[in-house]
Amino acid sequence: MKRTNVFRTLASAGVGVVLAASLTACGGSPDDASKDDFCDGFEKVVSAGDDFDKTKDAVADLGDIGTPDDISDDARKGFELTIDAYDDADNEDDLKDAEDDLDSDEEDQTEEFGKYVGEKCSPEMSSGAPEAPSDLPSDVPTELPSDMPTELPSDLPSDIPTDLGTELPSELQSMLSELPTEMPSN
Repeated sequence: MKRTNVFRTLASAGVGVVLAASLTACGGSPDDASKDDFCDGFEKVVSAGDDFDKTKDAVADLGDIGTPDDISDDARKGFELTIDAYDDADNEDDLKDAEDDLDSDEEDQTEEFGKYVGEKCSPEMSSGAPEAPSDLPSDVPTELPSDMPTELPSDLPSDIPTDLGTELPSELQSMLSELPTEMPSN
């Protein structure tokens, strides 16, 4: 069973599995990128959405950035396969063909790259939610008081008073009297 293209998956979902596609990896990308540069580059890939040309350009830029040095060998190979796949592709069909040509080791490597990106960059990737303020007070209580009531009082009125309308202005009283007293059933 073939895995899906991480760049397409990440563009719509934020994390996923990487499509890789070539039998030979370029190996030319730097392997000492900072985490911030790598994740920023990947965020640009995600931001490209479904536009193939923008995605291809963003992937090329990611190839120029490279990976942090803590990436595993298999995840690095998945990265290189992905960069090569986009470099060689002229359209989405080329990527699909490349994906179909992967052997099981290459599929595993691209999956490892997808996991690496998810673990390394997920918190930094924009989710549309604002960041939590960093200046929250540290003395906020963490437990509720123990003397809080656990049951509602039983002496609450069960009926709504019927004489509420008598204290309303006469104009409003006449409008209320025109309202039906029962709701029609369908």
